[in-house]
Amino acid sequence: MTDTSGGRVELVGGPQAMADIRRWADQVAPEVAKAAGPFVERVADIVRGRVPVLTGQLAGSVEVGIDDEGGAGVTVGIGDGVPYAGWIEFGGGHGRPYLPEGRYLYPTAAEAADEYAQMAADTAADTVGRFSWSTPTS
Repeated sequence: MTDTSGGRVELVGGPQAMADIRRWADQVAPEVAKAAGPFVERVADIVRGRVPVLTGQLAGSVEVGIDDEGGAGVTVGIGDGVPYAGWIEFGGGHGRPYLPEGRYLYPTAAEAADEYAQMAADTAADTVGRFSWSTPTS
């Protein structure tokens, strides 16, 4: 590339590019949250299948939460009726060793982390392709 400006480089469209990036970033999180729904449901199903079953109440307490900010999660034993969920998950007494990382929820989520990251990256890449980018003006 030959410099014909006499040593001066001019950036054209910088403010528009920054505004576009901000607008695009505002669209990415909701798109990732929408794409995360089926993924997180699948993780919850795996957790439900891994927890011990006596009455089914613990497996029934596995829930999915997704927010508009792109956050997604799975919980076990939140709410009434499953006071033993923490002990089943983490142990810590009655001959059940304490495991700070848990037995079912965290290990299952950790196994799925790379797949989630790939899904989020693919979703972000798709939004870039569909985004209406500005044409820079001088």
